[in-house]
Amino acid sequence: MKRKYPGLRHVVATLLVGAASSGIAAPSIAADLTIGVIGPLSGPAANSGISMRQAYEAVAEQVNKDGGLEIDGETHQIKLIFEDSASRPEVGVSAAQKLLTRDNVDVLVGDSIASSVTLALMEVAPSFGKFMMSGQPVSIEIAKKIQGDPERFGNFWKGSFNSDAYARTLFETVNSLIEDGKFAAEGKKVAFIVEDTDYGKSNVEFTRPLFEEAGWTTTSDETVPLGYADFYPQLSKLRGDAPDVLVSIFTSVNSGIALVKQIDEQDLDVLHLAVYYPIRPEFLPGAGEAANGLLWTPLFFDPANNPKHKEFADTFKELTGVDGNGDHAQGFCQMSMLLDNIKKAGTVQPDKLSEAFAETDFPCVIARYVYDTDIHTPKVGADYLPVPMAQIQDGVSFAIWPKSAATAEFKPAN
Repeated sequence: MKRKYPGLRHVVATLLVGAASSGIAAPSIAADLTIGVIGPLSGPAANSGISMRQAYEAVAEQVNKDGGLEIDGETHQIKLIFEDSASRPEVGVSAAQKLLTRDNVDVLVGDSIASSVTLALMEVAPSFGKFMMSGQPVSIEIAKKIQGDPERFGNFWKGSFNSDAYARTLFETVNSLIEDGKFAAEGKKVAFIVEDTDYGKSNVEFTRPLFEEAGWTTTSDETVPLGYADFYPQLSKLRGDAPDVLVSIFTSVNSGIALVKQIDEQDLDVLHLAVYYPIRPEFLPGAGEAANGLLWTPLFFDPANNPKHKEFADTFKELTGVDGNGDHAQGFCQMSMLLDNIKKAGTVQPDKLSEAFAETDFPCVIARYVYDTDIHTPKVGADYLPVPMAQIQDGVSFAIWPKSAATAEFKPAN
């Protein structure tokens, strides 16, 4: 039986106080419940950071519009305070200190995008005794810190999966294509071009061994600065190495657009698998026909082929005037889950809120959130948070792996 996931309005409605009914007195009004959010609102990952802000705001605005959040018989309005990290750890730390001291926020969410910033924030937040949650960061180093020092980081919870989930998707997709006779890896050679961040490097850390254990050779492992856009030196080396598979990993959509267009211009024959950047709505218009045939992950938001996702996108536009995208879906689910757990805990006291997160079973538009409590990370899989591989075919992304989630068959680029 397929689990039914509630739509945007229904999930928000479950958080609302609503008007008094059946003779029960309305709860009294209390001070705002203040949540500080740190994320990239400028710099190369600003598009994603701004989308996350829009999603967080949409949830909070709907909750406030419909009465606020009731905790222990008192109604709280949700107040969000945003600070820019610019994807830089030192900027994020400064923002956290401001939110935790001057603003005295009740809960801290950060970073909304960058793993490197999140890792830095984790060193600051525990001394303030506040609950903390991240947004999209997937670096497994975050989970390792939690597991390695549960007393210090026991009140930190991730909002997304770990980087090893990407690794499994990348390797298993290639392996499945080979087994099905749809791709021939004659040299069994793989290359990586990734941004020089914890996000990029941690993904390679787990992906490369899977290929090498299966007899593949890594021909190159290139790291480039965040926002890098001149890939001709890397592509020249790539031509000489002649890998069968190229894996690229960027949070900057401009880097991804530049790489895809330059690969097409150079007419390089390689199976290209991309991580993250094609999720952005501006990628396809920017890359144009050069993107056709590209494989990418994670396609967990697919309004073109999934009616539930289409409903979310339409409703999100009704609420905000902005076309709903994958970042919006993630941000919406994360903020809804956070507020739902605050409501269940009945407090923002960190240990009580952590207990609520440990018992999370929260269905949302893209996933069912249930936690691995050893590492404070959402579980991954078809029944939880899926990490599917997509292929761009004639300007449209279709899921091609796993087969249980596929909406199209793989098509060779040439």
